[in-house]
Amino acid sequence: MPIWNMSPSLITEHRPLPFAPRPFDAEVLGGWIGRIAARYRMSVQAFAMACELDFQESDVEGWLLLPGLPTHTIARLAALTRISVQQISSIPVPPPCKGPRKHFCYCARCVFLNPLDVAAPIWRREWLDQNLSACPTHGDEFKTLRAARVVACENLDKLLALVSRHERSQRSGALPWRASRFY
Repeated sequence: MPIWNMSPSLITEHRPLPFAPRPFDAEVLGGWIGRIAARYRMSVQAFAMACELDFQESDVEGWLLLPGLPTHTIARLAALTRISVQQISSIPVPPPCKGPRKHFCYCARCVFLNPLDVAAPIWRREWLDQNLSACPTHGDEFKTLRAARVVACENLDKLLALVSRHERSQRSGALPWRASRFY
């Protein structure tokens, strides 16, 4: 029986991914890529390396704040995901930041409910806009997470788990001393 070379670069060089979630209109580029990486139980960084993608990711800012991608990376993503170059190019990127982020915001009512697909939570572009303090949909004030904790998350599933822990601790009324290190 032959031994197959299963290196990720050889697997993805000529074939698209078996499954690639489609981006949603309200979703930020880094969030969509984070969903793809989560689907394959990989970090965004490992996904980029395995698929030979150049995300030009800053170690400080992390994958959620991916800026626009180089043309060759968009073409590679299009081939991997079977999504057109035009559609990938139109996925919103976060607004520019003034200085390093101290926190990330989210809407507690929106975070786990994507009205277009309840099984696919997304990270919304407006949550990365530092000029907003409340959800445009609900009017609720945004909840915050420390930037270092968000950046440490490897993909969108890990980020959603962090948000879930934060929401549970908020509902219980106090942050236990051990849980405070996550937020």
